[in-house]
Formats: sequence, C-alpha cells, structure tokens
Amino acid sequence: MIDESTGRAPRRSALISYGASLILGVAHAASFGPLAGWWLQLLSLAGLIVILYGAKAPPTSGRSFLAVMSFGLGGFVAGLSWMYISMNRYGGMPAPMAATAVVLLSLYLGAFGALAATLARRLAGSDASTRNDLAMALLFAGCWTLGELARGYLLTGFPWLSIGYAHLGGILDHFAPTLGVYGVGLFAALTSFGLALVIINFGRGRSVLVGLALVVLPAALALGLAGINWVQPSGKPFRARLLQGNIAQDMKFDPARTRATMKTYVDMVQAGSADLTVLPETAWTVPWRVTPPEIAERLRGYAAAGNTLVIGMPLEVGAPDAATQGPRVANSVAVIGSDGQVISHYDKRHLVPFGEFVPAMFGWFVRMMEIPLGDFARGSSAQAELQLRDQRIGFNVCFEDLFGEELAVQVRAGATVLVNVSNLAWFGESHALDQHLAISRMRALELGRPMLRATNTGVTAVIDSDGEVMAKLPISTRAVLEARVQGFDGLTPYARYANLPALALALLLVAAGAGLCSRGQRRTR
Repeated sequence: MIDESTGRAPRRSALISYGASLILGVAHAASFGPLAGWWLQLLSLAGLIVILYGAKAPPTSGRSFLAVMSFGLGGFVAGLSWMYISMNRYGGMPAPMAATAVVLLSLYLGAFGALAATLARRLAGSDASTRNDLAMALLFAGCWTLGELARGYLLTGFPWLSIGYAHLGGILDHFAPTLGVYGVGLFAALTSFGLALVIINFGRGRSVLVGLALVVLPAALALGLAGINWVQPSGKPFRARLLQGNIAQDMKFDPARTRATMKTYVDMVQAGSADLTVLPETAWTVPWRVTPPEIAERLRGYAAAGNTLVIGMPLEVGAPDAATQGPRVANSVAVIGSDGQVISHYDKRHLVPFGEFVPAMFGWFVRMMEIPLGDFARGSSAQAELQLRDQRIGFNVCFEDLFGEELAVQVRAGATVLVNVSNLAWFGESHALDQHLAISRMRALELGRPMLRATNTGVTAVIDSDGEVMAKLPISTRAVLEARVQGFDGLTPYARYANLPALALALLLVAAGAGLCSRGQRRTR
C-alpha cells in the first residue's frame, strides 16, 4: 500500500528514473568513439524519452528536468573522463578537485539538454490527453537541437559529443554536407523519438505508425541525399608526410629535453621528402628564433630542396603583454622557407578556456595547475591559406576543428585541403583520441575537403572528402604517415551556410510542434 502521507512510492519511482537515466547516459557516451555505435545512440536516447513520456502519469516538469540532467551527467562524465588525466596527471591538480571539475563541467553541459527537454514539455502543454505524438516529436527534436547549438556557441562553445558525431558511417550522416553535425543530430533525435513511440505504444496502431514513420522517413531522405556530389577534384594531387613524434607529455616542456626533441623531429623530417611535411602542434615548444643554429640550418636545407615544411610552435606576435611586458605568444603553425625563416604562419584563433586563455575571475583555477603556455594571443579571424602549387591549405589547431562554421570560412575563401595539427598527449591513450578523429571526419564530410591530421601521439590520419579514414598511424608510436592527397573545390550547402539551415529547421520544428499542440488544445475546449 502506498503511504500517501510520505509519498515514498513517488520518491522511489523518481529515484529509479534518475538512476536509469544515468545508466542510459553512460550508454549514450559509449556510442561515440572508440565504440562508434550509431544504433546505441538512438536506443539510449529513446530510452530516456520513454522515461520522460512513457508512464501513464508522466513525471512532473521538475522530475523530467532532473532525469535529463542525470542522463547528461552520466554521458558527459563517461565521455569526457579524459579531462581528469590532463588536470591531474599533467596539470598537477589534486585528484578530488580534478574529479570535481569534470563533474561540474558535465553538469553544465548536461543542463542544455535538460533545459531543451523542459522547454519541449512546456510547449506541448500540461494536459496529456491533448498531446499529439507527432507534435511532441517535433518539439523534442527541435528543442534538443537548439540546446546543442547553444552549447556550441555560449561561453566560446564546447559542442564535443554532439549526438551527430555518433552517426559517422550510419545512414543519417548523409545529412552532414547539407545540414552539418547539428542537422544529423536533429534527425537522430527525431528517429529516437520514433523508436520511443514504438516502444511506448506497442500494439496501439496509430501511435506505432507515427513512430515507424519517424524512423523510416529520415533514413529515406538521407539515402536520397547520398547520391549528390557537391564537390569535385581540383588541381593535381600532392605528396604529404605527417609526422607523429610520440614525445611524452611530461617531458615535452622540459627545457633539458627541448633540443633532443627538436633533433628527433629533424631526423624524421630528413628521412624522406614530400610536397608538404607537417609536424604536430607544439612540436617546437619555443619560438623559431630560439631554435639552435645547427638544427635551423638542417631544416633550411630541407625547405630549400623544394619541400614545404610546416611546424606547430609558439610564435611571438603583436605588441608586448601589458601585464608582463613580455612578448605575446600565439599557438601557431609556421611555414619554414628556404632562407631558414618563418615565411608565413597561421595563429590559432579559437582558444581553449583555461588551457590557452584564462577567463575573467578564474586566474586562481589556472594557478593550481602547472601547465605552461596557458595564456595565448588570439589569431585573426581572417588568415590567408597556404598556397601549395595549385592547392590551397587551410590550417586549424587542435580542437578548432570542433567548430565547422569556422572552417567553412576557410573553404569559402578557397581552401582545397584542410590540415589539423594537434597534441592530445595531455589525455594519454584515452578515448579522447578516437573522439577527436571522429570530429575531423565530420568536418571533412560536411565541407567536402580532405583533412590531414598530424598529431604528437595520435590519431595521425588522412581523411578523404567523404569523411573516410584512408590511412592512419597506431597511437603512441613514433612514425611518419605518407600519402597522396587530392584537393577538392566546390561548396557543399554546409560550406555555404554553415549552421544557419540547421538552426532554421530546428526553429521550424518547434513552431510546427507548438502549433499542432495549440490546435489540439483548442479542439478540446
């Protein structure tokens, strides 16, 4: 018998739903790399929707919010647990505080989904008897996408683990050249809601048919887009060499090891030749002017032989820092010329909070860590691409490839090939490496451009314009990846309009869902 005075049964039911949502969130995280199971993403999100809408007496708005927060907490803690490695092992932050930081970040990121689901519920109305299955699906998918878009922009943005990334290699990834990762996520949310409707209403004809339609129609539309070629080969292929130095992170910034690291890379460089040779992010941990003369001379000779040499390094840029009176340093990609000087460079423009710049009032947090080079100068929003014979190379550094709308600017400016330089040694051999590879694959697919990845510890890879990995190196090995690369031109719809079509479609779904619910409520009066 239920104790009405204490409400123990409702509280027990709420706790069960929170626990189930937490587990589903962990399963949702597993759908990204390295498991990369698009079907698991659909099923885990469908499970959350069943919790939100499946009971005869659906949970209150407050409990729905907490259920989605639990889902987000489980998903982001599991999916971003590699951040603990950078803060604790390499940043020197005490273990309890590093773990707390991961949890707090996960709560912040999870709040976007929770607020999106709450908004969808409010727009659907409080009277369950007047709700329309299709309307609820449209509201949920539209609001969820708006939440992911907000997460990708607010406070410089952190759209890592947006649900579209789980669908690389699945049917829904055919939406990427048109609508980008957020559009893929929108149709994934619609499909998940359809699966949930089938589960909730199994044996009840009309609702099951609506659910099946929401599963089948997005897949059919995606397959219809699969045959469209938005881009075409441009110019002649070139030979590229991507160097993976596998320099241990705890030695990388040790001054006593700097010369040895440089020599290691020079030996790798001179072991072969190519039209383009790329060293990873911060392969040099000091500006080029500090390079020992004998090392600089060896690289000058390599460049003079007709090899375009690109090195990730800090470069002094602009006016001195007002606080320290020292030079401002950018996280850069430097092109070394035949005269042994930096002839051009790309400076990272989208900086990582805490890792590359200190947000206001958070200096105390960064002081607790021991990571060097923690406050970089920001690169210009418009930087020229590298002309390589009849190809144009657009660079991005580390997590900059997370922001497709920014890389689209380079493609519209004429980039035929994209190159990412990264150093993920901060995160050990964790799933961060596979997740970041998936991000690069999505950018290649969205923009119709090959993506070359030169990394310190992995995953160094060559990705074609369809987002497929053509070749890659094993992680945590010292090796060189050589490849023949074909540039592409032409613009996908995503390259032209970036995230605007996905935003417009999400708003349209919300408006249509709210309109259907409003009409249903008027009919019952």
